[in-house]
Amino acid sequence: MRKNIFLIFMFGAMIAWGASWSSIKIMNEYLPTAELVFVRYAITALSSFFIVIILRQRFAIDRQSLLIAFLVALLTAVYGYVVFMGTQLGSASLAGAFINAFSPINTFILLALFYKHAIQKLDICALCLGFLGTMMMLGVWQFNAQKIFTAYNLYFVLGAFLWSLITIASSHIKVNVVVFSFYMYSLTAVMVLAFTDLNVIISSNTDMRFWLNTLFVSVISTSIATTLFFLGTKKLGAEKVSSFMFIAPASAVIVGALALGERLNLFTLIGIAASILAVYMLNRIWIFKSHK
Repeated sequence: MRKNIFLIFMFGAMIAWGASWSSIKIMNEYLPTAELVFVRYAITALSSFFIVIILRQRFAIDRQSLLIAFLVALLTAVYGYVVFMGTQLGSASLAGAFINAFSPINTFILLALFYKHAIQKLDICALCLGFLGTMMMLGVWQFNAQKIFTAYNLYFVLGAFLWSLITIASSHIKVNVVVFSFYMYSLTAVMVLAFTDLNVIISSNTDMRFWLNTLFVSVISTSIATTLFFLGTKKLGAEKVSSFMFIAPASAVIVGALALGERLNLFTLIGIAASILAVYMLNRIWIFKSHK
């Protein structure tokens, strides 16, 4: 029963992830990238602090987990820049769909390489399908190099790769997940602060629209949802929990269409569907089926 409840929470977390891309697009209207990344992770670190307090956890952390937190923080800082730059130039729907659909495929391949995981015939079919879906999302069907190798497409590719590394690294922590999240996001905020002009934030014309979207991205989508994701990597393993990310692309597309009026062409939608199917085939899970 507890596992079923956890799976439901994971399902909700991935919906929040998908919805957050539209909010990130809106945030780009107010501040430069460095300042946005700092605001996002500073608020996330603060909310993580309160979560640790509410759950009555100790702030103690072992040396290995602290080292992993530093590594993941570095990756997250770069990932934050990539996400904001990509959505600034391109579609929030495509960003959410591509990164969340391609990251699990990346994770599977990296785990196969690093941990000598045996690749079966069905896995090869799934990887080919995922590659095809990814290429369709990137617009390879247009046969136009200038459109395929756009800056935002490259940002999306880099973002997917970075999140795969974050997923694998976070699966090795030994400390409580909420404590790990606090340290990791605090370190991320400190790293980004070196490139942040606080005067730009103070003098900016931010309004309620900005702060509501920022709170959603920082607290709901990052602090809570990502903590659940890290908890999943610890409980189920990086390979299995990454499969939940196939829920996020659909959420990103639906929210992008409703909130921003974004439209995706038929080929992109087929590419998203193909990548989602590939992730499902790679992990062979049923979302609401009990894991024994």
